[in-house]
Order: sequence, then structure tokens, then C-alpha cells
Amino acid sequence: MSVDWAERQRHTNRLVRALANYLFSQKAVTARQIYGLSKLAWITNSYEGESAAYIASTKIPALGDVIGADFSNSSLKQVAEVISRQYGDASLVDLVVGHSGFTNFYKAYRNSVLLWIEANIVKLVPLYRAAHAANSEEERLKIVKSMAGLPGIPKANHPEQLMKPEYFLTPAFFMLDPEIRFPLINGNEGVQNLLNTLEVADSGLVTQYRAMVALYGQGGIVDAADLDQVGRDLPDFLNTNKRNATKKLLEHKGTESDGELPLKDEADVEAIKKAGTITQRRVHNQLTNKLRVLLTKFTLLEGRSESCMFDVLVKNYDSDNNDLLIEVKSSVESAHVRMAIGQLFDYWYKLKGDEEPYLAVLLPERPTKEMSIFLEWLGVGLMWFQNERLCTTNKWLNPIACLS
Repeated sequence: MSVDWAERQRHTNRLVRALANYLFSQKAVTARQIYGLSKLAWITNSYEGESAAYIASTKIPALGDVIGADFSNSSLKQVAEVISRQYGDASLVDLVVGHSGFTNFYKAYRNSVLLWIEANIVKLVPLYRAAHAANSEEERLKIVKSMAGLPGIPKANHPEQLMKPEYFLTPAFFMLDPEIRFPLINGNEGVQNLLNTLEVADSGLVTQYRAMVALYGQGGIVDAADLDQVGRDLPDFLNTNKRNATKKLLEHKGTESDGELPLKDEADVEAIKKAGTITQRRVHNQLTNKLRVLLTKFTLLEGRSESCMFDVLVKNYDSDNNDLLIEVKSSVESAHVRMAIGQLFDYWYKLKGDEEPYLAVLLPERPTKEMSIFLEWLGVGLMWFQNERLCTTNKWLNPIACLS
């Protein structure tokens, strides 16, 4: 998961809600239209780029199902223009063309689920309408309780093998929900890990739903897209009787206030005071914000525990399951860099124990050659911004920064 992926999910929500505005204004909604609307959550193994396979195989047919048109020989741009003209809404062009979909729904059920929709259409249409209009937890919980009473979905050629209805329906309701508070509850490994962490994997759907939505407001988790992004890190986001939360999603930092900005921990106090607390903290926050904007392809976390207030943890920064811990400093002076080094090793040990460390400092400019050599000797990466470009002297930081 990543910020980019969460935005893709939110874009899908905006697209589906826009289409549903027109679809649900009709008196009668067909099973084929419900099927098409739901299919907009689906992707295939190829889901990036202008020629991604899911566009032709899944997205365009789904859009055709929703509006009752044959788009088999049309490009996505042509489809977007047709839909925009049909509904008289120019904003639909960008919504349709933008990448959407976020779940690789089981292939063995992709066709048979239409027959299931047809058999249960009288119950399903009110649930879809309710999800589109939901504005309270009571209304969402009512949908969940109704969903729990639906029959399983038969597998193609093996009708005795039934899929839980929520595996198909919760992605659809995620797309329809005005506040994206309807969590994904399906067979995805990340979702199952989440349910296991919450100790509700073997519980009923209602219990699972309640456990998941109870997480909103914790650790920077605002909605179901954030919740999906947290994944395996969830235990570190929670306060329990045994331990306090240690992580949260990286949030935008304020840089405009004239009031005294909070210091991260006591170890920072003296060095930052000497240089001017407010100015230095603003520079620190500006750098952190730039990093947050630049690294949207990654899930970015920040420290929450008083004993481990790290600046940024980049999850799986090298696509080899290695996390990168970054300490941001507002000055290239040796005192600040030395402080960063000590914090990095302390934070890493608290987070990862004796695992091999992946550590880096982010500075406002390139430091002296001597400082660069010192960091290289320690095995600590060096990064700085040159305008909007994130630069480094370390090849192993190539996944996120440019060699300079």
C-alpha cells in the first residue's frame, strides 16, 4: 500500500459516486448495472500505465454495463467523452480516464457473480442505494447486518464452493460511501492480517466491521483507504494495556504559525534553541512535507511514542521489503548531523532490534565533503533537496533519490 494507492482508491470512489448519482436517479436499476458498477473496483495483474490490461478487459466493459452501451471498439478517452455527453457533466472525463480499481477479484467468480446479483437483485439494489447515501455509522451498520444475511456466491463450474458475499460487496460499498468509511473485508492477505491482528478473523461480519471502524481517528487513520494502507503495521498504531502506540501515518506539518512550534523530543531542545526554535522547526517541517509529497508511491510513517519520535519511516523503500528510517535536520552543522546519527541508531534499535539498519539523514542542502565521508563510513545515507529534486550520494538510495 502507499499514498498513491490510497489516492487511487479515493479516485475510484469519486468516479463511482458520480456515476451512481445518475444511475440511482432512475426508478429501476438492473442487475447488469449493479454488476458494472461493482466491477469498477476490479483490476488485473496489469493495472498501471495507459495500456494496462485491466482497462480493456475490465474497466471499459464495466462502464458499458453501467450506462448500457457497447464500448468494445472504443478507447477509454472515447468512452469518457460519451459518458460525459450522455450525462451533461464535463467533470466525468477526468474521472473516467484516471486510473481506478484496487482489488484483483477472484477470476473464478467474476462471471458467476452476475447470476448471483440477478438472483438477489431485490435485496441488493436497496443496499447499494443505502451505501451511496450513508451518512452515519448506524446506517452503515444496518447495511452490514443485511449483508451478513445474504447467501454465498457460487463458484463457476463448482456451485457448491461459495464465496462470502462481503468479499464482493464491501469493495463496492467502499466506492459508494460518501466518506469512504466502509472498510474492505475480503480475502486479500493484507485484510486477513488486519483481521487477525484485531483478533476477529474468526468472528462474524458485524464484529469484524465494528473492530475495523473503531480504528478511525487513531494514528492518522481517517478513512478506509488509510486503514487499507496501514496493513501489517497496525499493531504499532494501537494503544493497548501492554504498550503504547509507536507509529502513525506521516501527516502534513504546519509551517506558517508564528507561535512556538513543538519540539520533537528533549534531545533536540538545546541545539535547536541556539539556532532559533521557530525558524529551524519551520525548515524541518518544510523538508518533511516535501518528502511526503515526493514519495507518494510509498507508505510513510512517523513516530508516535515519546521514546521513539522518528521523523519518517519509508516502508519497503527498495521493493525488497527493507524499510528506510530517515531523520530530518534543518541545518548541515556538524552538531545537528551528529544528533541525527545518534537518534537514527537509537530509533532503529527500538523499532527493529538487531536487524541490519537502513538509515539516512535528510538535510536542507549538501553538507561538506568531510561530513559526507563521515556518513558514508558509518553506513548512514545522505539526502538533500536541490529545488524539488531529492539528491543523494548513495547508490543504495536510488529507489527514492537521484545520485548527485
